[in-house]
Amino acid sequence: MTVPSWVDQVREVLDDPTDTHDGRGRLPAEVPFAVVHHWHAGAVADLVGEAVARNGGDLARHNALRAAHRRAAAGEPVAGDVWSALLEPVLREVYGLAYPRERVHRRASSAAVAFARTRGWSTEEAEHYGETYARMNTEVSERVHAEANAIANAAAYAVAFAAGDAREYARAWPFALVQAWIAAYTGPGGAAEGVAAREARARLRDGLSEAVTRAVT
Repeated sequence: MTVPSWVDQVREVLDDPTDTHDGRGRLPAEVPFAVVHHWHAGAVADLVGEAVARNGGDLARHNALRAAHRRAAAGEPVAGDVWSALLEPVLREVYGLAYPRERVHRRASSAAVAFARTRGWSTEEAEHYGETYARMNTEVSERVHAEANAIANAAAYAVAFAAGDAREYARAWPFALVQAWIAAYTGPGGAAEGVAAREARARLRDGLSEAVTRAVT
């Protein structure tokens, strides 16, 4: 299986199909790896930081990761174990915020209520059971989802960042992480094509263009 370049993966997620301008701001096919660090330290950190702050999270770990990207963008080596330690808690929070818990909760509640009614429970009993089951199911599912994705992706991105290797970055499938950033920003009830999602894509797209300019000048 041929892995698309990280530039192609990210472009697929961020490009606006309604944008008909003359190509201004389009990404070149190949860019220095420093672009990745500039992007993560800039637009990515800003977007994720806003999502975290909005949900009452602690920005300290996010600021530490931003600082590491800034050091790497300036040419300072950052070891893989350092990247892993910085990435995992940040990714856990990102994937937690990105988890579609409202949709999962609704589906779990509906299924549990239907099950309870087949057992002859009253409407009130069934609804109470449905809410209790859905809350517990959603909390566990969200935690498992966030932890599993954080562990796997922290390891993959740590390898890419420590080596400054664009191919390793592509093999970590950054298009999926970009989608997680957008979902984290839009919130659990946000629509994939809603105003907030379009705003997030535009900010990440513009930030990536700025990162290219910083890295090549």
